[in-house]
Amino acid sequence: MDHPVTTNRISALIYWVFPLILALIQTGYNSYFHILSLPVAFFDGLIFGIILGILGIAVWYVVRYNDPEKSSSGQMVISHIAASLVFTGLWILSSGILVKTMINNSKYNNYLYGELTNRILAGLLFYALVVSIYYIYVYSQHNREKEVREAELQQQIREAQLNALKSQINPHFLFNSLNSIASLTLTNPEKAHAMVIALSDFMRFSLRKKQDEMVPLEIELKNIALYLQIEKIRFGNNLEYRFDIEESCKNHLIPNLILQPIFENAIKYGLYETSTPVEILLEARKIPGFMEICVTNDFDPKSVPLKGEGIGLVNINDRLTLVYGSSRLLKAELGDNHFKLKMVIPDPQLR
Repeated sequence: MDHPVTTNRISALIYWVFPLILALIQTGYNSYFHILSLPVAFFDGLIFGIILGILGIAVWYVVRYNDPEKSSSGQMVISHIAASLVFTGLWILSSGILVKTMINNSKYNNYLYGELTNRILAGLLFYALVVSIYYIYVYSQHNREKEVREAELQQQIREAQLNALKSQINPHFLFNSLNSIASLTLTNPEKAHAMVIALSDFMRFSLRKKQDEMVPLEIELKNIALYLQIEKIRFGNNLEYRFDIEESCKNHLIPNLILQPIFENAIKYGLYETSTPVEILLEARKIPGFMEICVTNDFDPKSVPLKGEGIGLVNINDRLTLVYGSSRLLKAELGDNHFKLKMVIPDPQLR
């Protein structure tokens, strides 16, 4: 922990105000009541004030040695009692010797002996004041360090949670894709080969972007295009998709890999139980303070959807909550023959 006086010019100036004020008060008092002549009073006050300030700076190292988080109360009390006596003795002795050496004045010698008790009290009080200020600084620094550590810990926890959620996405999709490839190797080896290549490109893209928490929507859509190429091989003309993106939305940052589970959900509940063509529409537009993304897919309410792990939409909502601190950014709407998922992404400056 840095010295609160010597490492900051402003705090140093503020610190030196106190011993100099004491020096001026002492000079004024001795001069006004004719205890000492003005030159002697000024020199006496200046020397005592400067040495008092220098010793006060050194007191910091006693405080640091007796850190309240590392030292017992008994050790702190004993250390400061001993240090205050040494501090006061050094102040009076060094200041007195220096002034007497510079001023050969018998009247001043008598004055110095007469003020000994008052100066002992003044030294002890100044020591107590300096120690109190230093401890306030130490406590504030410890609190600040704790806040920083807690913030870092929360960030690490948040990143771990996000990584855990991301790790649920790729294996879930990979499991389904590999099952499809296994089936295609028996019925259509050429499609299986094309799907393996498309899957390789998709996984390479996803892994490259895995460490970036936020990516522009335009980049995320390239990832989705790779994903849809894979699904297009599986479902052929039964799968149609369109992107309707406002130009202002293309550079809007969103959590990476967050759209893929939405399309996987749309395909799962829109295509698995029907043989008719299904269209998936992605729209993105700006609204004040947000970007709204809507994914709509045809849906047959009479069909019975396949049971799954239930990871997709819950995963998306959990990630949005972790990234933006709100659990109200995802909304699902079920119509007579369509399913719509709305997701609002706050502007980056509002995060």
